[in-house]
Amino acid sequence: MPVAPQKIVILGGGYVGLYVAWTLEKHSELPLEVTLIEPRAYMTYQPLLPEVAGGHVSPRDVTVDLRQALAHTNVVRGAVTGVDSKAKTVTVAPVDGGETVYDYDHVVIGLGAVTRTFPTLGLAEHGVGFKTIEEAAHTRNTVLLNVARAAAATDPAERRKYLTFVFIGGGYTGVEALAELSDLSKKAIAAQPALAGEEPSWILIEALDRVAPEVGPELSAWTLDELRKRGIDIRLKTTMKSCEDAVAVFSDGDEVPFGMLVWTAGVKPNPVLANTDLPLGPRGHVNTSAKLQVIREDGGWVRGAWAAGDNAQIPDLTKPQPAWYPPNAQNALRQAVLLGDNIARSVRRRRPRQYIHYSLGTVASYGLFHGAANIFGVQLKEVPAWLAHRGYHLLAMPTTDRKVRIFAGWVADFVGRADLTPTDDLEDPTRDFRVAAGGK
Repeated sequence: MPVAPQKIVILGGGYVGLYVAWTLEKHSELPLEVTLIEPRAYMTYQPLLPEVAGGHVSPRDVTVDLRQALAHTNVVRGAVTGVDSKAKTVTVAPVDGGETVYDYDHVVIGLGAVTRTFPTLGLAEHGVGFKTIEEAAHTRNTVLLNVARAAAATDPAERRKYLTFVFIGGGYTGVEALAELSDLSKKAIAAQPALAGEEPSWILIEALDRVAPEVGPELSAWTLDELRKRGIDIRLKTTMKSCEDAVAVFSDGDEVPFGMLVWTAGVKPNPVLANTDLPLGPRGHVNTSAKLQVIREDGGWVRGAWAAGDNAQIPDLTKPQPAWYPPNAQNALRQAVLLGDNIARSVRRRRPRQYIHYSLGTVASYGLFHGAANIFGVQLKEVPAWLAHRGYHLLAMPTTDRKVRIFAGWVADFVGRADLTPTDDLEDPTRDFRVAAGGK
């Protein structure tokens, strides 16, 4: 008599979702029915978004089509709206409307994180995040469009506003994005004869007393000094009080009209977790054991529930004192592979293994030929660090075809001229037709 397949439902199509599904597909000998639920049709390799903004990598080349990558997984486009761990069901709102309920034997919570914001007046109207392909492409287009606007402006104050760009948040993602876009703005200005002698104004606001803390204290201090040498106005121990009418009001009393404001002040677990009955930690993460099992406060396993990545609070067993693994791609990928294997072990009625990973270090790119890296305690700066950053992420990028596309793009970027072509019309592709048809 055939054995009924175990139903595995994976929530989220990021690092965790993709690699858990990939790992489970390798266990073809097991009776598994795997379903992955994700609103977007693709996984995004977020560490290369700054290079998308800088124009070194095409936006689609940092994506992996989930249906193409997962040959034996049912990929469902929809948003998770609830999880009932007692009934072992997941509620989903498909992209075509309605509501669907999936029952499961095992569920993987891989919903990731979203941009963390604060109730700041004007932020929703005038700010943009930096966590998606669309946001990275939008910031690039805005820089190029604002430079063109500045070249056409006759009012000096208006010109200065277009050439003023504000970043809120000085983690290494924000610093990488700012560095790329700052270089882009200088190249775009140099191509505009009307802006001869003009310089862009880049302002980085950071509430802490340092930038890029992820690379370690020494490289963080070096990064601060290097960015300031490149003309970037970095204000530490400073916050933004409001940004209404495209005027940023800072806690130091300064008020700055701006042409673009990018918010990179951290992330938080996906808020949909609050609509579940899963046990959450103090910061909204799913409470997770070292075996990647969702656990209650008493340490008992929520049967069939697993979690990993940015939405999971996983104890770091490599540390002598209680600590959690940081939310980064390095951990998410490795946790996902182990999680997939642990589900397979559970199906075989074997004990799951613990997640123990010693950090490889951190690599950061600050534009072409600039960077900082701390690899196994060895500190690198400038070109060596930049090469380490590109080498690591080229190897880590999923699928061979994307690796080839990215590398080919880097070669073309190196031998050719800087690409200053804006694609802002793609953000509103029906505009010309609306006007032709008599619309606004």
